[in-house]
Parts: sequence; C-alpha cells; structure tokens
Amino acid sequence: MIKSKDTARLLLAHDVFVMSIDFVAAVDKSNKRPDLSCRKMSNEAACRPPAGSTYLCVGQDLFSVNEYVMSQYNYSLHVDINSTADAEVDVSDNTHHLSVSSFVPSSFMVYTDLQTLRGLWAATDYGSGIQYADGLLDLFPSIDHSQAAAGLQIGLWLNGTQGCYSICEGELDNQIEQLIAYLEHSRASRIFLRLGYEFDNPSFGYSDHPELYILAFRKIVTDCRKGLSAEAQARVMFVWHSWGAPMASAKLNLHSFYPGDAYVDWIGVSIFQQVLPWSPPWGGQVSDVENVLKFAQEHDKPTMIAESTPFGGIELKQASKAAEESMDATSDPWDRWYGQVIGIIDKYDVSMWCYINCDWESQPQWHNVGFGETRLASNNEVMTKWHEQIMSGKSNRTFLHLGALDNCGAAIASSNLGTDSEEYWFTPDHFLSFILVPFIVASAAFFLPYYMLGGIRGRDKSTTRERRPLLADINEKT
Repeated sequence: MIKSKDTARLLLAHDVFVMSIDFVAAVDKSNKRPDLSCRKMSNEAACRPPAGSTYLCVGQDLFSVNEYVMSQYNYSLHVDINSTADAEVDVSDNTHHLSVSSFVPSSFMVYTDLQTLRGLWAATDYGSGIQYADGLLDLFPSIDHSQAAAGLQIGLWLNGTQGCYSICEGELDNQIEQLIAYLEHSRASRIFLRLGYEFDNPSFGYSDHPELYILAFRKIVTDCRKGLSAEAQARVMFVWHSWGAPMASAKLNLHSFYPGDAYVDWIGVSIFQQVLPWSPPWGGQVSDVENVLKFAQEHDKPTMIAESTPFGGIELKQASKAAEESMDATSDPWDRWYGQVIGIIDKYDVSMWCYINCDWESQPQWHNVGFGETRLASNNEVMTKWHEQIMSGKSNRTFLHLGALDNCGAAIASSNLGTDSEEYWFTPDHFLSFILVPFIVASAAFFLPYYMLGGIRGRDKSTTRERRPLLADINEKT
C-alpha cells in the first residue's frame, strides 16, 4: 500500500528533479546545445500524416497479424480471379497484381511490461497470443532487408500505482536502461510507446494516485530522451492513452492524469463498445471518446485509436443480453461498428487507427470475456467493405500502409508518374536517371581504360615516347 507521506516525498523529489532539469536546460541553451529532456514536438517531428490520411496499424499478436495480411492477400487474389474469369487476359501483363507487402499495415501492435520486457527481443505469451516485436519485423521486412519499413505500436504495462511507485523510487532503472537499448537498436521505422496504457481504466490500478502515474510517465520519457541517440529520439514517440470511458471517480478527469505537453507526443483512445447503442454505462459512450479527441485538439497533439475491435464480435456471437434485446437482427455489421469508427476518424482527422484482428475466444486470457471473433476474414460482407474502403482507397480518406512511416505519410513527388506517362519523360528525375548518369558511366568506361593503357601522353608532354603493349616486358630479364 502506498502511503500519503510516500507520495508527498516523491512529489517533492520530483520538484527538485524538474528544477535540476530546468537548470541543465538553461545551461544547454546558453551553450546553444539542444535540450532533449523536455520538448513539444512539431507536426513533422511527431510524424503526423497529412490531413485526410491515417496510418493503419493491426494487432495484437504475431499470428493474428500474419492472418490479417494473408487473408487480405488471399481476398485480393480471388477478386482478380473472379474479375478475369470471363475476360480475355494478356498473360504477359501482371502489372495489376499486388504483392503480399501491399497488404502489410504501416505498423504492428505488441505488448510488454516494464518489469520483464518480455515480447520484445524474444517471443512470449501472456495468454493473449504470441507477443514478439522483432518477430513481426522479421515476418514482414523491408525490400532491402536493412531497415524495417513497418513501425511498432508498443503497449507498455506499468503495473498500476505500485509499479509507478517503484519507477519513481528508481527500483526499475535497470529495466528502463534495457528498454532504452531496445528502442535504440530496433529496426522499426517508428515506435509509438504507450506508457501505462488505459491509465484511467478503473481496473488497471492507477486511479488511486494519478499523480504517481504522471511522475512515472515523466521519468520514463526523460530517461529515454537522455539515453537515446538523436536518430533514435526522432523515431520514438511517447503516447498517452485513455480508455475513453467513465473513470473510477467523478473527481477525476483527463487533467488529473496528464503528464504535460512536453512529455506527450501523441494522444490515444480505445474504441470497443462505445459506438454501440447497447453499451453499458461502464463501457462508455461516443461522447467519452470525443472528450479525449477534443482534449488532444486543445493540446495540438496527433491522435490515434490505440486499441479497437467490435466488442461482442463482428457477428455479435458473444454479445450481452442487452445487445440481443436491443439490436436489429438485420443490422449491417459494417455500419453497426466499422462505419461508426470511420466516422469518428473523419470527424477528428485521427492520424492512426489500430485494429485488433483476433479470435479472442481462442486465447485463454480473453476466453468468455465477451470480445468474440473480430478477424475480418470471418465475415465476407465486412471483408469486402474493408477491402473497398481501407485497402482500395475508394473512400475519402487515405489509409497508409507499409513504408508510410518512413516519410511520415507524405507522398513521394514522382510516385504518381509512371514511365508510361508523357510527363515523366520531361521531369528532372528522368534526365538524371536516363541521360546524365548513363553518359557519365559510359564516358568513364571508355576513358579510364584508355588512360590506364597509355593512351594519354605523359606529363612531360614528350612526343617521341614509344607506346608499347601492356605486357611487352613480361619475358624480359630483370
């Protein structure tokens, strides 16, 4: 049990710590050195995508992510088969086919806890499927296999108030150093680290002393920013993630848990049953989700739906009795949940959507909890609409996939010009790639051998020097 005097001591220690940080920052500023301990990130530094674009993230275990990618690829192949079955096809033309990598999301969801850090370097199973961050990067590497084009969205469990107390006391400094080492050397293009995810969930244990959560959040962020290289700092984002539902007490609000703009890069929220008309009071309403997104707007932070899945399952086979009594049996499963979520994304221009594609009932931790079957491939109607609106870009919003985090969602300038476009042949890229570079290479290929074989006169400018074959002296005695 955490005593009030312990909390007061930690708060006092934190005040001294902040004063020392401010002093160091002032010294650094006077020496024109950047202060990396506390910052307020620009949109570019936070890797916020362009307006109207949303990074797609999928989780939340190794095999569920793999199933998602392969089922999307399988669906696309069958669409191709059906569309060409009765048509005359040029077998030499395969430009309309997409590779597996076309269906890989921009990032993957994984989970670990600060006490053990299992599931990062090596696989583990908390009872919720295989958690293995590096395994996901290995499963879907970049084309050149040198830098993974996918990002990671990591949920870091802090173990409630007791865990936060241990963090503030320095008892987990060694684990924080190990975390920093992983962040430094990870091959992920970007890492979104959710510290103490769903901090305001009454069952997660942070509500008794939210001030300790704030101190723990600040300590981890400060230690990471001081321990990471400048390159790694640019890749790591710290996410403050609310569960978007009623808190443990009416006295609590989002400000009660907020570490401050200097420590928070992104703000996240969960969406499970809030969009469903039969959501129970404890499960939250759309207004709870919107409160978080409005809070993010007020603080000018990019937003993510950090965890989401249709609670009860796509087909509501694990739905509550209240759902069975109130739902329309003929209601469309897409409009009932997915359409509602996309509406929120459009309304608030949400920058990342993390979807949990999972057979929850098959996992011991979640069996009979009520989440149900939420794999997209389990429902043909949902699969079709997902492919049309999310994968094929037929909606007003662009959902970004593998590689998008490398340039923060910005399109490459020449990517829309194919070699069959007349405009392409008049671009600087074409001149550089197909005219200037080949000319230089061809010139070098001719003149270098000519020079090496004696075609150029010596520096003494002699005109009587005999030009002899390269191997003329091979048989002469020395």
